[in-house]
Amino acid sequence: MAEKNKLNNDSLDLLVFLYKKRLPVIIITIIGAVASIIVSLMITPMYKSTVVLYPASSVSVSKALLSNNTKGSLMAFGDEEETEQLLQVLQSNDILDHVVTKFDLIQHYGIDTTSKFMRTELYDAYNGNISFKKTKFQSVQIVVFDEDPKYASEIANEISLYADTVINNLHKGRAWGALLIVEYEYKKLNRQIQKISDSLSVINKMGILDYTQQTTAYTAGLAEGIANGKISKSGIKYLENKLKSLEKYGHVSLELSKFIEFEQERLSYLKGKWVEAGVEYAQNLSNIYIVEKAVPSEKKAKPVRWLIVSLSTLSSFIFAILFVAFADFFKSFKEKLKNN
Repeated sequence: MAEKNKLNNDSLDLLVFLYKKRLPVIIITIIGAVASIIVSLMITPMYKSTVVLYPASSVSVSKALLSNNTKGSLMAFGDEEETEQLLQVLQSNDILDHVVTKFDLIQHYGIDTTSKFMRTELYDAYNGNISFKKTKFQSVQIVVFDEDPKYASEIANEISLYADTVINNLHKGRAWGALLIVEYEYKKLNRQIQKISDSLSVINKMGILDYTQQTTAYTAGLAEGIANGKISKSGIKYLENKLKSLEKYGHVSLELSKFIEFEQERLSYLKGKWVEAGVEYAQNLSNIYIVEKAVPSEKKAKPVRWLIVSLSTLSSFIFAILFVAFADFFKSFKEKLKNN
């Protein structure tokens, strides 16, 4: 009970003190309010434009179109990883340099080109007016503030479009390298198969076409002819020479045929990869889904003048109380020093 009475007395003393010092508190508060009104009126109004987009799934276009074993859909939205990758692209210097050049942001933001910190000032102005953030729905927001609402919407839309160009260029660069590699390997293997085919053709011209069948046929003919005596000595000699030729070159012919068959399978596989790489390089599909395009805003986004004035007035009031309290304390302190 005593503590409650003490608290009430302290509160009453504070109110009495403020009443006695009401004039300076009111004056300081009014000065702060008027100053905040003037400052808020001097702040250039800024308009906000927003683009909302989703990354596309990173499923390979060639595999999605040419293969039956592809996991994922070509038309699906990307997951968290693709969203993070899109954010990295949006924050890249490629995007910044393109936007700065296209919209002449150095002049638009009033950057001093003679300053040795020109690039830093440009970055600060760019990052202060243009931002990118991931939403809880795994989409990405491009937010642009500018004193010209049309300018803000054009910058936001251009960033979203050019981000798609940057991603496509990255994909094309990688696809071109893959295309060159697989093309080289395909042509190399094709030349190798052609050389082996030429060697096999030379053997075929010797009459060696099918080692197994010819060996069986010549052996059977020779045995039958000798057994029934219906074959002449020249015929026997002919068959023996054929068998000797088969013995000498037949295994080579057989090995070359098997090798060509095996390498043809490899060649077919490489051709498929060549086609896939060609599709990847040639494709120009969008890598983003623009859900909401930016439009010129009809109302300014900042400054919120009433909020600035309210907070500044409240701050001035608190400062006034602290100021008069300190002044009163300092006055009492000086008087106490004199009395002692």
